[in-house]
Amino acid sequence: MGIAARRRDVFCSLWAFVWFLVPSQAFALEFTEQESRYIREHGTVTMCVDPDWTPFESINEKGEHQGIAADLVRLVAERTGLRFELVPTASWDESLAASKDGRCKILSFLNKTPQREKWLIFTTPIFSDINVFITREEHPFISDPGKLVGESIVFPRGTSMEELVRRDYPNLSILVTETENEAVGMVSAKKADMTMRSLIVAAYTIKKEGLFNLKIAGQLPYYSNNLCIGVADNDQTLRGILNKGISTITKAERAGIENRHVSINVQAVTDYRFILEVLGAVLVLAFLGGLWAYKVKKLNTALTREIERRKELERMRDDVEQIIRHDLVTPLTGIISIPELLQDQDNLTQDQRELLHHVAYSGKRMLGMIRMTSDLARMEKGTYAVAMRDCDFMDIIKGVRTNLAGTFEVKNVGFELRLDGRPAGPGDRLPLRGDEFLLTGLFENLIKNACEASPPGGVVSVDIDTGALTFFIRNAGETPKEIVGRFFEKYVTSGKKYGTGLGTYSARTMARALGGDVELDASVPGRTTLVVRLPESGAA
Repeated sequence: MGIAARRRDVFCSLWAFVWFLVPSQAFALEFTEQESRYIREHGTVTMCVDPDWTPFESINEKGEHQGIAADLVRLVAERTGLRFELVPTASWDESLAASKDGRCKILSFLNKTPQREKWLIFTTPIFSDINVFITREEHPFISDPGKLVGESIVFPRGTSMEELVRRDYPNLSILVTETENEAVGMVSAKKADMTMRSLIVAAYTIKKEGLFNLKIAGQLPYYSNNLCIGVADNDQTLRGILNKGISTITKAERAGIENRHVSINVQAVTDYRFILEVLGAVLVLAFLGGLWAYKVKKLNTALTREIERRKELERMRDDVEQIIRHDLVTPLTGIISIPELLQDQDNLTQDQRELLHHVAYSGKRMLGMIRMTSDLARMEKGTYAVAMRDCDFMDIIKGVRTNLAGTFEVKNVGFELRLDGRPAGPGDRLPLRGDEFLLTGLFENLIKNACEASPPGGVVSVDIDTGALTFFIRNAGETPKEIVGRFFEKYVTSGKKYGTGLGTYSARTMARALGGDVELDASVPGRTTLVVRLPESGAA
């Protein structure tokens, strides 16, 4: 006998000894007056069992109820004062029939199913155990029985699992036998592909019968055995008494009963092949672990180098920005002033004046682009200092419209400004608290973009919801589908005739620097809407 088996037997003996010594008063239950009268007056309660469900329950040669269920029911009887009288039957089908025709008041150990609920009510579970698929060794693991094609499954007749599988898995061919052993034997003899039985019953039967060409090939957790006592005639009082008795059974008591009935003595033999297999697996895992650690270290080194390289690139970009600010902006400012001074000369022709104006305008535009690029880079890094002060949005929008007057005239596009659904008047004001430079750049970029995307003769409108501090910039142009998802990315110019592809990107960057955001709404055909949301704290 093995050491583990001897320990288990000692445990069972000690448990039985303690059970014998504990006085019945330790399990004294409180019954209602109706329940107490029921126990006194009803005498014995007739009980049917499954005569062939070892080790759960069976009827031995002496006509006695034995097994896990018998011990558990015996505990319930002792602790409630009920007396159970076994009604012998030759099969589980006969037990079910006896329960239906009134020969048995209770069924000792069964699952609740819709079919059985037609004539039985059930106690709380007295014992739980999972159901497993039993197949031959060569059968693959069963993860989803619904995917099996052309396979058969065998059950002892009348079981709850047969009822559930018939309902849920019509793809399986159902076979039935009279006994538990026959079901397992049919799988072993290749007369059926599988059976589904209790894990305890499966392990007991396979070892007892020596069917070592079988294996457990999967389980369905929601098909677990939650075994109850079934009560006929809708006898709620009896069920209440039984539930109180079941509630006294502890986990230790259930474990002791289970170990006593499924304990199998196995001679302890050193399996050197198994030890070598385990050792080999450990060595393989150690090698793989070392290889993984080496790769992780190598990747960490490469990542560290990449981080340093990116930091160096960041420093180089900062240096370039410094060069742009000091070595380009200053001389460009001087260059712009020259055509502005020359424009005042009286002896210039009209073409010369227009050329000087174009030079000054181009220089200013270049200067604005250089400064904006530098500012955007600082906004991306979070180093831009936002200057929050009180300002009037109506003054800002009027300035933007003036700056874009030439663009609107060239495109022959109109402009409308509305406050809370009504046209804005000359005396209207919208106090804000924010960075006036960023607000001007934000709306100038978006309104210019809307103007350039509008068809000739169209209208750009700015509708303001003052309560939510939300701005809707609309135009009649339709945003090309291929750029909707990339509308706010850098250098996206598809479908445009003007611009560098920085306008909408700059606008969103500025809005987020102010604590708000910009979104595109291209859901209405033939119209594009840009929605600017500023934080409500921005309202002055």
